[in-house]
Amino acid sequence: MKVAFKLVEHGSEEWKAAVRLREDILRKPLGSYFTDEELEEEKNHIQIVGLVDGEIIATTVLVPENQWMKMQRVVVKEELRSSGIGSEMMAFCEKISSGKGKHRIFCHARDTAVNFYLNNHYLVEGAYFPEDGIPHVKMVKQINNL
Repeated sequence: MKVAFKLVEHGSEEWKAAVRLREDILRKPLGSYFTDEELEEEKNHIQIVGLVDGEIIATTVLVPENQWMKMQRVVVKEELRSSGIGSEMMAFCEKISSGKGKHRIFCHARDTAVNFYLNNHYLVEGAYFPEDGIPHVKMVKQINNL
């Protein structure tokens, strides 16, 4: 399966579809939704989608923070997990980050995603903390070599 990753504009139809996918996977199972304020903040973020035959099957958001790039709201359609798409998206995010002069990337990973990030050479930093009502841990990666 060939996935095309690209940047999309905040407010575009592709961005709206990505928000729906993220909400379906990340928020609805917890009984919550993205707030208008959260979505408004995304105007300053880098929006990424992965498409197969024009359908959004993966998405994430990159947030520049000083010398770091924060990767958040990472999702791949459930039926396509363990297919390598998530790892391809990580490589795309790292390339974008490096191109913007950010040579370190981090995320707040749910416990269920820690092994995925470990397999993509991220390291756990610190202890678990609550976010969105569930435990997360900070995961970091140096990307100077890109």
